[in-house]
Amino acid sequence: MTIHTLGPAGTFSHEATEKIFPGEKVIFAPNFDALFTSLESNPSDIGIVPIENSLHGSVDEILDLLYESKVRIVRTHDLAIKHAFGAKSAETVSKVCSHSQALRQCRKWLKVHYPDAQQVPSTSTAAAAALAAEDPSVGAIASVKVLKANGLNVLSEDIEGDDNTTRFAVVSVKDPFKEEKRTHVTIVLNPKGDRPGLLHALLTPFKVYDVNLTRIESRPSGQSFGHYVFYLDFLGSPDDERTKKVLEELSEHSIVTILGLW
Repeated sequence: MTIHTLGPAGTFSHEATEKIFPGEKVIFAPNFDALFTSLESNPSDIGIVPIENSLHGSVDEILDLLYESKVRIVRTHDLAIKHAFGAKSAETVSKVCSHSQALRQCRKWLKVHYPDAQQVPSTSTAAAAALAAEDPSVGAIASVKVLKANGLNVLSEDIEGDDNTTRFAVVSVKDPFKEEKRTHVTIVLNPKGDRPGLLHALLTPFKVYDVNLTRIESRPSGQSFGHYVFYLDFLGSPDDERTKKVLEELSEHSIVTILGLW
C-alpha cells in the first residue's frame, strides 16, 4: 500500500499516517494540490489529509479539492494535536511561522506572547521548523519532536486551545475498504437555482426521514457572488432506505455529489 501525505516528514499528517497505517510506504507531497494530483494519477494509492479541526472548523482547501477531483473520503481518524513553539533564541524572534491552521489554533497564545510578531503561513508545521532553523528571526509552531529535530530550542509547549483535535481523512479514487460498514456520508449540494426557502427545502428531508445531520457549511461556488455550495455530513449509509430517500429529495433542488462514505 502506498500512502501520500503532506510533507516533509514530521507533519501532523505524517503523524496521523503512522498511527493509521504503521510501517507502510509513505510519499511526501509538497502541498495538497500536488497530493490530490498524485492520487488521481495513481487511483489505487491512498492519501491522509486533515479535513476538520475541533477549534477552527473545516480545512477549506481540502473541501475544495474533494469537490474538484475524483478523490473521495473512505475513512476518518481523529488525532489530538499538541503544538509547541521553538526558535534559535527567544530574543531574536520577530516572525512566527507555521501552517495556517496551526496559527489559528494557537491564536490566543500568540495574542498574549507575540502580539506584534508577523505571522507567516507555511506549507506545513515541519516546513516552518526548517525555516526557523535557518533564520533566527523566525519562531516556529510545530510538534516538540519536529522542533528538536531541527535543532530549535523548545520555548513553550501545549500552546494550542483546549481539546484541540483534528479529524484526518483517508482518501482515494478507488475505495480499498469497500467491505467495511459505513455510518457517515459526506456530500456537497450545488443548488439548481436561488429562491426564498431554498435552504429550508434542502434541510427538510433530514427531518422528514429522521436522519441526523452532523455538519453543514457553505463555500463560494466560484460562479458568482451570492452563489454557494453546501457541504453536509450526516449519519447514514447508501444501503439505508432513509439515506436513499434523503438523497432522492435533495436531487430535486440541487446537484448532489457524494464526497465520502466513512
